[in-house]
Amino acid sequence: MPIVFPWEKRELEKIAAEMNIKLGFKPSQAFIDEDGACVVTLYKWIIQGFCPFFNRASRHCMIHEDKPLACKMYPLLVELPSGKLMASGKCDWIKQHGPKLMEHLSTRPELIPELFPNEFEAAKRVFIEFMTINSFIERHGLRPMDVSKLSECASVYDIDEYMARSE
Repeated sequence: MPIVFPWEKRELEKIAAEMNIKLGFKPSQAFIDEDGACVVTLYKWIIQGFCPFFNRASRHCMIHEDKPLACKMYPLLVELPSGKLMASGKCDWIKQHGPKLMEHLSTRPELIPELFPNEFEAAKRVFIEFMTINSFIERHGLRPMDVSKLSECASVYDIDEYMARSE
């Protein structure tokens, strides 16, 4: 289940509607402000089986240019909030090159941007977006909340919408 930012979720939903594809998302992280407004910062994209945008006949992504950062950075993974960069052991390319590659990269992490230039740039963007959101949350005194309680909120905003109305 990839993690996507709210603006990515909305873009995916728009593309899916045009292609008559049904998508599912679940809030993954949320905060509450002093007035009781709830703010969703991240969503889990619920994918059962193949990605709905994966064309199994051609074995290509149908939205390659518009795919979310989680997909653009794969096989790299960013652990949030630490920012630790990892490579997915589920990736076929990583499996083929195996533990020797991982060992080499662990001793020479500066090679990661050379081996995975586009993926590394996407991972950096994820980390920067996440840190920008966290900085905003800290400055505005938002408190973490249990996403299962969002239905109890008087109002729920996506973080980018909340940020736009707050500044």
